[in-house]
Amino acid sequence: MTEEMLVEILSQYNVHSPTISFIRHNENRTYKVTDADGQSFLLRIHQPFKEGMTGLQHTYYGLLEELNMLDAQKKHGRMPAYQTPLRNYEGQWITTITDEGSPIHCSLLTWLDGRDLRKEDMEERDLVRQLGSQIAELHDFFRDYESHGMKHRPSQDIEYNESLIAAIKTGAELGLFQESDVTTIEQCIQLINARLKQIGKTRETWGMIHGDLGMGNVIMTTTGTLSFIDYGFFGSGYYSTDVAMGALMVPPALRNVFLEGVYGCSRPQDEERILLEGMMLISIIGFYAFHMGNEKMYEWMQERLPKLCTEYCLPYLSGESIFYRV
Repeated sequence: MTEEMLVEILSQYNVHSPTISFIRHNENRTYKVTDADGQSFLLRIHQPFKEGMTGLQHTYYGLLEELNMLDAQKKHGRMPAYQTPLRNYEGQWITTITDEGSPIHCSLLTWLDGRDLRKEDMEERDLVRQLGSQIAELHDFFRDYESHGMKHRPSQDIEYNESLIAAIKTGAELGLFQESDVTTIEQCIQLINARLKQIGKTRETWGMIHGDLGMGNVIMTTTGTLSFIDYGFFGSGYYSTDVAMGALMVPPALRNVFLEGVYGCSRPQDEERILLEGMMLISIIGFYAFHMGNEKMYEWMQERLPKLCTEYCLPYLSGESIFYRV
């Protein structure tokens, strides 16, 4: 996308003489924009790096639901830091342009000063506890948030987990994975799904989730507060999905501290621990599935998947606890 096109998009907003800096192109194209007054913004062009990455979150109504939710975070008032969507001159959250005959949706958010969370940050007990409490606060917000458009957002449910099996099988067809490892992954997901069916979808287990928590989607603000960004996979799901993703960011020795932040107690009941272990595996397998169309990741996946199966999936299938090992 040319700078002229970016400037044309920004002309639809109250942004004057912008300086535009490219950030990254993955699920979306993202840019930092600074105007003549020194104010900064995040410009998102909702066009994935690979066509296969396109999902409900890139549709007009899917994106609109995300932006409505982000606006509600501001009104909620209890989230410590957040990015707020900005309306264009027509009063809309979304600006749509046409590129080579195809519509592309764009959005502009306020800029959040800070940096990505780092591995070494999670060696600090207070930050680990804060991460857990922030996830709990986010879920409390989601429970109170009334949405009427979740059908336009991704859903990480049992059917989603089953789709991961198909993606891993594609890896075997490409010669990346051994059939025995694919079988192990399939058995794992089937066991996890059976356990999810047992707990059901209640107010305590199922609702709206971030869906993509990781180091790159948590900002350490300039005030030392953690803030979640990039709600591209925001949608329906099991709350344990976000908790499991959070746990994976934390060293095993501090995971009890993390759980204190989430639940107020450090050691989960066996049933909760087993569920979290399963969702940790789903999160990791989901990462492989997401990158199945990215040839640059093939060598890495080919090397790491057998280790995942041997060290974590097979023990999980045999009933061993892996919560403090993954």
